[in-house]
Amino acid sequence: MAKDYRLEKRKFVIGGIALSIVLIYLIRLFVLQITTDDYKKNADSNAFLNKIQYPSRGAIYDRTGKLLVFNQPAYDITIVPKEVENLDTLDLCQSLNITRAQFLKIMSDMKDRRRNPGYSRYTNQLFMSQLSAEECGVFQEKLFKFRGFYIQRRTIRQYSYDAAAHALGDIGEVSAKEMEADEEGYYIRGDYVGKLGVEKSYEKYLRGEKGIEILLRDAHGRIQGHYMDGEYDRPSVPGKNLTLSLDIDLQMLGERLLKNKIGSIVAIEPETGEILCLVSSPNYDPHLMIGRQRGKNHLMLQRDKMKPLLNRALMGVYPPGSTFKTAQGLTFLQEGIVTEQGPSFPCSRGFHYGRLTVVNTIQLIILNLLHNMRCDKISAIGNRCTQIGYLERSSQNFSLPDRNTDYRQSIPMAAISLIIELCIRNQTTFLSGQINT
Repeated sequence: MAKDYRLEKRKFVIGGIALSIVLIYLIRLFVLQITTDDYKKNADSNAFLNKIQYPSRGAIYDRTGKLLVFNQPAYDITIVPKEVENLDTLDLCQSLNITRAQFLKIMSDMKDRRRNPGYSRYTNQLFMSQLSAEECGVFQEKLFKFRGFYIQRRTIRQYSYDAAAHALGDIGEVSAKEMEADEEGYYIRGDYVGKLGVEKSYEKYLRGEKGIEILLRDAHGRIQGHYMDGEYDRPSVPGKNLTLSLDIDLQMLGERLLKNKIGSIVAIEPETGEILCLVSSPNYDPHLMIGRQRGKNHLMLQRDKMKPLLNRALMGVYPPGSTFKTAQGLTFLQEGIVTEQGPSFPCSRGFHYGRLTVVNTIQLIILNLLHNMRCDKISAIGNRCTQIGYLERSSQNFSLPDRNTDYRQSIPMAAISLIIELCIRNQTTFLSGQINT
């Protein structure tokens, strides 16, 4: 009997179809179980509720132990979109004192993955932040009507003084760019992060570590308690407290001195380099950066022509000056070389740069005083300035012109301070027209 080759080919075709179906099923199973976790999230969200426990942010103190920044309770409203059913938006808006347009914008921003990269229908998403205890109490009474909505307790910053806004900085909601730059994956939408000042510089120390509670739910979504009696729960770790070198009393004094003025004051402890005060004027009340009105207040300050947000102590550009002139002036006053009544000196010289004219008033005063100063006064000034600790001893010699010579013509202006410094540092005297060191 002859073979039917058509049946023989059909066998391979049927086998190929069966093999293709098996391969399709295997690929689909691989995708569902390995490459995507949507079904796992769905199953977990039905059985578990992962509730984040936010840590208390570290407090900030000044050098004397006075409390500058602390925490106060606030409340966020979160939503699990998958659980929302038959939502009465009118009642919800009335309970939260928002309009329907605001509700729609909140939901739209939440689902926009450019604004909220971590969006998922199965996990908690921020709906509203920083509600007061009174606002939260009103919503709490009606919470049972809004399935899928939850209340999350948080803390926000509070300030003890209306001062040091630029130095302390502030915190705000983390942006999409900051979440993308976060290599540790610590931040999610709705988290707070230091935006400026000390709050930003010491963010990792102040923020603490988040905790988590795993709650078990029944088929109707009702909380039944902690999963495995809390065995897998992780408590939050509070942030570390921070003590600054700032003296808040000195800071407030500096801000009072610069009231209605433009400028900055930086006081430094010479022995350690610690910053005692960091004043920038005009400034602003740090309480403006608290609460849901932070964005509006920030925009208002940003539009202010006086630029109160500009930290002039750090970002201002000023011509450098000699720090030794202050010591020279003080020692001249203490030794009675000059008094409040005089002597007075004409200021007829200076230097020109383009249309800018700079008059070296201090240098001219020093030149005149140097011209008439007695050697015993040089030694007395040396005793006082040695206590300050300027410069080290030098072995250089400088030749001085005759006393009838005009110092302003014979000695460069930039060298005058150096000559006096070397004199009073080493307690030298004028001998034979030479400074012996």
